[in-house]
Amino acid sequence: MISMATLWRWALPASLAILGLVGVLGPYGGSAVLGVALAILVVGLLWLAFDAWSALRHRDEYQAFARDHGWDYASQTSAYSQRFASYPFGVGDITRQESVVAGNFNGHQCASFVHVYESRNDDSSTSGAVSHQVSLAELDVNLPRLELVPQGLGQASLRVWNKGDLDTESHEFNEMWRVIADDQRYAHAVLDPRMIERLTAADAVGKTIRIEGSAVYVWEAGRVATADLASRLALVTGIARRIPEHVVREFRELGYGATGAAARDANAGPAWATEGGVLNSRRYTGIGHDGTGGVNEDWRRTYR
Repeated sequence: MISMATLWRWALPASLAILGLVGVLGPYGGSAVLGVALAILVVGLLWLAFDAWSALRHRDEYQAFARDHGWDYASQTSAYSQRFASYPFGVGDITRQESVVAGNFNGHQCASFVHVYESRNDDSSTSGAVSHQVSLAELDVNLPRLELVPQGLGQASLRVWNKGDLDTESHEFNEMWRVIADDQRYAHAVLDPRMIERLTAADAVGKTIRIEGSAVYVWEAGRVATADLASRLALVTGIARRIPEHVVREFRELGYGATGAAARDANAGPAWATEGGVLNSRRYTGIGHDGTGGVNEDWRRTYR
């Protein structure tokens, strides 16, 4: 997805180049070119202004939501930047979260924010900000990555992961979803009949869903209004509630409970993750026992 900042970065030099042609072609041949240059410049300015207006409107909307519902709000943080490894996380040289709201929904600590990343160019400039709306429900255990991609979008993700698809006993589910996971036995354990029932509900259609570390989250490109925030949170909390208890218990026993002694000792958290009043689950939820953003090899033995 090309960001508006990136488009503007090219609109200005393109306009200047065309204006240079005007001087070469003279007043007659250059008049039409001058018109094109001015048109490009005006469009670039309008697009940049619209992008800034949209960001401000989005910020005000989420701030009002937090105020009306008693949730926490932060205009910007980097608290979630290192928690996840899968796109849109784990890319870019500069990352941040904007318009962050966090609170309790359906008995789960939840959050929604715009994750923004920028990449540096060779000339030390940035390529422009790329934004994705993320909505998540916290878990009290760290789980391996499991991704659910709508059919039709799955091929690109499969190439990135270099993984094959997984089939379940539900034909309806298989027609809706591609399942991507490092271990198919773990994926089958999570995708029991109750979970499949939830994932074939109407509000799950077309979403990209992940279980990663200590959260279930959905994400989509751009900045998304609060109009369907309740639906997004109902989806991730519904999935969180239906993760089979035997799977949660196995990982807790392996020491991957988000509040367990093993998690505290192995992952001494920064202040923002351990002090009360922060925009996460108010306890350290760091993942990456193996340094890759996932759970280490111990969990594999559970399902082999």
